[in-house]
Amino acid sequence: MSLRRSSRTSLFMSLLFSLLLLSTEASAQTEPEPLEFGYIHLPPFGYTDSEGQSKGYLVELARQVFSAMDQPVRFVQHPATRLYRQIDSGETAFTLAAADLHRLKNTAVEAEEPAITLNLTVYHRKDTQPVSDVEQLKGHHVVLMKGYSYGQLGRFFEAESDAMRITEARTHQSALQMIQFGRADYLLNYQTSADTTIAQYGLTGLESDVIARLDVHFFVSKMLANAQALADDWDQNLRDLKQRDRLPSKEPYNIKSP
Repeated sequence: MSLRRSSRTSLFMSLLFSLLLLSTEASAQTEPEPLEFGYIHLPPFGYTDSEGQSKGYLVELARQVFSAMDQPVRFVQHPATRLYRQIDSGETAFTLAAADLHRLKNTAVEAEEPAITLNLTVYHRKDTQPVSDVEQLKGHHVVLMKGYSYGQLGRFFEAESDAMRITEARTHQSALQMIQFGRADYLLNYQTSADTTIAQYGLTGLESDVIARLDVHFFVSKMLANAQALADDWDQNLRDLKQRDRLPSKEPYNIKSP
């Protein structure tokens, strides 16, 4: 090969490499940055399995909606208190939580379309009087799940905390066993998560009464400049997936519609 031809070939390869490099850099600049979606331990809706993988119905639903939005995300489990604090700061961009959650009222934009509707249920022993309204819990020993939001009912327990004895439990199993063994009178919990625990551990002697239904909405940290646009985009894509019946099946998670 002549020196002139070799020089031309080297020049061509250099130009080709430069074009490929510029193309790669431009592509990297146009791709959205992965943002954090935070969730709490609430099986079968959200949890981290033994291999460290994010699982659960709402995790899978979020994956499908974010894919439709072309929004890369990373899923991270947090205790509820830390999750809400990181939504405040913007370290966590997104979450799913009870509609009208007052804890996030000033720091997050709330989407409109319910991702799912959950039953809020009171658990008690068979020899304990059933309840149909939270007002009937006054004067009793009540167990709540630590860090969980209960929508508007959460405000009731804050306002009436002196009218009853409240204990916060860290796990569904310990909460249900407090009722089973007579260490408390009533437990307020999400029905599917509690029933999953009852079946898993073979807990007996418990009855339940549904007292409220709670919509779960998408929240975006206001620290993101385009928070409202992201919430609107989520709503549009979630509605579209619902209309096309493309949401994850609830059957593998044993979730029954309210």
